[in-house]
Amino acid sequence: MVKSLTKGKVWMTAALACAVLLQTACGNGNEGGTASSADPSASATQGASSERVNIELMEVGWVNTPVGDNDPYKKWLDDKFNVNFKLTALPAADLEAKILTRFASQEPPDLIFTYDKNQILKLQSQGVLMEDVTPLLEKLPSINGALDENAKTFTTLDGKMIAIPRPPEPGNWTVMVRKDWLANLGLEIPKTNDELMNVIRKFTTDDPDKNGKADTWGISSAGGGSSLGEIGNFQGMFGQFYGFYIQDNAAAHAVTTGVHKQFLDFVKTLVDEKTIDPDWYTQGWEQRKPKLFGNKIGVAWYPGSIVAEHESLQENKGNYVDVWEAIPMPKGSENGGVRGPSGLVNGMYAISANAAKDPAKLEKIAQLLEGVSYPNDGYWALRWGVGPDGQEVLDLEDGFKFYTEAQDKYRKEYPGAWDYGTWIGTSRDKVLQSTADEPNATGMKQLELDEKAKGFEATKNYNDLLELDPQLVSDITKMTEEFQIKYILGKETDYDKFVANWKKAGGERLLEEAEKQFKAMNLIQ
Repeated sequence: MVKSLTKGKVWMTAALACAVLLQTACGNGNEGGTASSADPSASATQGASSERVNIELMEVGWVNTPVGDNDPYKKWLDDKFNVNFKLTALPAADLEAKILTRFASQEPPDLIFTYDKNQILKLQSQGVLMEDVTPLLEKLPSINGALDENAKTFTTLDGKMIAIPRPPEPGNWTVMVRKDWLANLGLEIPKTNDELMNVIRKFTTDDPDKNGKADTWGISSAGGGSSLGEIGNFQGMFGQFYGFYIQDNAAAHAVTTGVHKQFLDFVKTLVDEKTIDPDWYTQGWEQRKPKLFGNKIGVAWYPGSIVAEHESLQENKGNYVDVWEAIPMPKGSENGGVRGPSGLVNGMYAISANAAKDPAKLEKIAQLLEGVSYPNDGYWALRWGVGPDGQEVLDLEDGFKFYTEAQDKYRKEYPGAWDYGTWIGTSRDKVLQSTADEPNATGMKQLELDEKAKGFEATKNYNDLLELDPQLVSDITKMTEEFQIKYILGKETDYDKFVANWKKAGGERLLEEAEKQFKAMNLIQ
């Protein structure tokens, strides 16, 4: 059940459980941490068949180890939905081979959860999956209501939806700025590319940490010697930049719209003025952390975990809980000031053709999927053990929740039980998961920053709808990576020549193919 936590009074009950991950999403604060009597899952269970049905789910798991004989999660599912439920969780590397073997032996699982669309396409081409799951969507309001049209298009082939998309996760990566440094220098949150450039300059030259030393840089990156690293996300200051997309009712790419050049000129200025960490291109992600969390870098591209990592490398004394601020992407053009897109889906559910032929089983699958989807009762039961494992989720302020597994004896002994949550888990539940007995300031700040980031504007994901020649994509990507570092370092200066070569190397053909496919999807008129 869900308890309440009021500001200034942190308390826990002995029945709370623990965890090691942070997730977020929207709980509604009702008893049980679930929907009220008007719960959308109610429609899925009405008129349920009295026939007990066998249902096996095969999935990519988190833990992939066996559970106990007296598994409380299986018992809860069996009793709740009148089924004999079997969970088969496998590592991603083993899932495809196991699935193909099961179908070849005429013993297919009823339900498959995977993140890999190619696995679904391979099975669909063999005619072993339900041909069109579209009619089921009306029975799945908790899933369907959280999907946009691009997510549905992603799992559609020849006009038929071959898998049920799981709603995408809202992105929690954004621009993070040292707000203590801003305060020290009397600076405001940067809202434009010019303001960001000014902040970066002053973070480098004006002793923002007041230690009397010239030992800070405004920004850094971690290119690993092969790319520009995460600073590439700052292309969003000037417009959309992820792959091929739609602009002005036509296929577009950052190289041809000018977004890429504006961004390269921005980074070139950073390098020329020496306001970026000199190791930005050669260092890897982990190599850069001692500088970032050693208080040498003032602007970063990060999720809310920047707080926990900073605290961890500074002995968890609480001195750095409140130094970072999540801000929207500064705006550098009319179409700019946006983050890149999130994934179109967060995994997919496919149903075997055998299961689809059995009306009673197909109805049970629909009831099951709806009942365990966020925010319904079954979600909290499987994801957090509220009910089957005797766990509790604590209500915090602002819709946040807290979960600790300190007394979760079953999942400590059988960690494979966490895989009951793999196929339904979402950060939309806004749960702070911790090994501590109660929420601490670090975890709460992380949740706060992530929630801010999720609310910032992001572009739509069009690129992942496309099926483009992988060799041509690889060719132009390699060409771009080789050119852009030379341009930034001043070894190449003719951007127009690069654009012409990019088009000749395959960019033009890819633009034409992207436009053709967008038109076929009715995304371009």
